[in-house]
Amino acid sequence: MTSPLIDLDELILKCRDDRAKAYISEAVASYRSGAFRSAIVGTWIAVCFDVIEKLRELALSGDKEAEKHAEDLEKTRKSGDIAKALKFERELLALARDKFELISHIEFIDLDRLQEDRNRCAHPSLVSEDQVFSPSAELARVHLHSAVSHLLQHPPVQGKYALDRLVKEIDSEYFPDNKGKAKVSLASGPLRKPRESLVRNFVVVLIKKLLKEDVDLKHKRRVAAALNATLELHPQGYRAAFADKLSPLLRSLEDVELKRVIAFFQLTTDTWQYVEGDVRQRIESFVSALPNDLIDDVDFLLSFAPLRKQTLSRIAVATREELMDTLFFALPAEVADRLITIYLKSCNFDQANECAKYLAIHASDFNEDHIRRIVTSAAKNEQILYSFELGALLSALRSRKKISEEDFDGLLRANGLSRYAPALAQPA
Repeated sequence: MTSPLIDLDELILKCRDDRAKAYISEAVASYRSGAFRSAIVGTWIAVCFDVIEKLRELALSGDKEAEKHAEDLEKTRKSGDIAKALKFERELLALARDKFELISHIEFIDLDRLQEDRNRCAHPSLVSEDQVFSPSAELARVHLHSAVSHLLQHPPVQGKYALDRLVKEIDSEYFPDNKGKAKVSLASGPLRKPRESLVRNFVVVLIKKLLKEDVDLKHKRRVAAALNATLELHPQGYRAAFADKLSPLLRSLEDVELKRVIAFFQLTTDTWQYVEGDVRQRIESFVSALPNDLIDDVDFLLSFAPLRKQTLSRIAVATREELMDTLFFALPAEVADRLITIYLKSCNFDQANECAKYLAIHASDFNEDHIRRIVTSAAKNEQILYSFELGALLSALRSRKKISEEDFDGLLRANGLSRYAPALAQPA
């Protein structure tokens, strides 16, 4: 059976900073030789160097607070002020927790225990009259693990600063709108080895951008690329954020904001599963009564299985004006069915002519069943039969060659439209 204990050499490899890695290596070597006090002292020194190095990195990236502390530390080093250096060491963990969010409150507790045990190991302290403090192997090992897993393996941006940096990156015009490229960008920054809290907060911010903010399509695509990349990089944190926050955010939308959910489901991957029952009902009702200005979204909604039924219901009652005032790059088959129904029920020549012109524009989108339906029923409505545009429509349908010339002509003659079929060649 594989041991549940993490390998110590693996802990060393996880360290980011070379100096911290060197001290952890010494601490591991001390641990393996049975020098557990030295192991704990070395682990604490590695923590100190790691925090200091992270402050310097943050200062270089423009963090004014980090710059101030880095300057103070440098002055302390140059002046040799031991009292001030000791004060800095005592407050080191609180600084990392409160000012820069490098560690959480729970992680602080574990590292604070390390600091206490380091003091007991490094300074003369008697447990009893004749016994000094002698840490166990288990205690030394847990401190090694806490130091690396809580702090040493992470980049120097894990709190609000990290989140702000990520959001700023997404808002940039130069952030990619392609998932693959977005993954490359995010994997080299704060999301390289993030805490789960950072992933969750980042995902929630991106969800809010798509649902609560009026952003242009280009920006939406950048946000969606970041979301989908985060799913691949950190699926656990991504799914937890969606499970906890998606439904409450959807509930908070006003009726006029519900239009954003269509683009949201179109741009994100497999997110309907996180929508709770009451919210699903509201979205389904919205799609069943889809506003006129969103009719062009039926193309996506028909392909989106959870809302297909409601979309079909909406198309079934769509009016001539709603459909013909909408620009479809490719006419969905279900919309074509509805348009043909409307055309075949034309009440006057104007309606028949107007609808025939629209159908002729989309002749390439009709399948064989659509064409046969038009030809077999056109003559049954006199408003269509004697309209000016019927011939042009039939010519457009013929030219797409969805039905062979011979079959098309036979269909015309069989349904009272012989005058639109070429005359039969006469024998010489």
